[in-house]
Amino acid sequence: MSLRPKIYTTKTWNIIKAIARVTIRSFVETIYRLVINIFDTLFGFLNWPEKKLRVKIFILKGPQDNPVVSTVDLDVAVEYAKRSFKKNFNTHLLPHRNEKTFAEVLQMKPPYEVLYTKGSIGALREEFKVAGSFFASNLSGLFYPVTAFIVLDIDHASGCSLGPITDYVTLDPGGAKNTSTLAHEIAHACGLWHHPAKSNLLWRTFKRGDEVKWWQKNIFRSSRHVTYW
Repeated sequence: MSLRPKIYTTKTWNIIKAIARVTIRSFVETIYRLVINIFDTLFGFLNWPEKKLRVKIFILKGPQDNPVVSTVDLDVAVEYAKRSFKKNFNTHLLPHRNEKTFAEVLQMKPPYEVLYTKGSIGALREEFKVAGSFFASNLSGLFYPVTAFIVLDIDHASGCSLGPITDYVTLDPGGAKNTSTLAHEIAHACGLWHHPAKSNLLWRTFKRGDEVKWWQKNIFRSSRHVTYW
């Protein structure tokens, strides 16, 4: 019996689900920015009142069934993100559920395409394939939390985010252990794009600073991921 029809059906179903996810999230993001969070869209630079952003970090297991990093490896990046978001956006970074820690090992065995994923435009293509389906199926929640997955390798990148069209970001072990990459990728998830100043949090490389522009505050605080609850 040929497996081709089954494989074709799986690929088609992954594409259909990805189109639905992207469409729904784009719609929800628009509603948040133009209706629910309209005050921050217009006046986010005031950094008032305090808001919250909830994050869950899932560490994946490698081919030998060992976590690609330890939870302790993420402590520096989490503390940096907490300080940066509070200082720049008056936003309190919290675990998805108050009784839980930020990071834990995901027990489900990931497929090869997830452990060795893509960056940049390749990540967008992967959203419509096995990797995108896996990440979407293992989110810590819908719409407002950001889920970070620590994978084994990202092609030509140490971290990746597709911005508001998904609810997750990816980092490789180097990105996870770097001080600022987690904060950088979460900021992408909240709608910010790369900035040409090395002093900015959205500078492309590890040597980035921790500054933001006033308009970046508007974009960040009006994201659906940044809430009052």
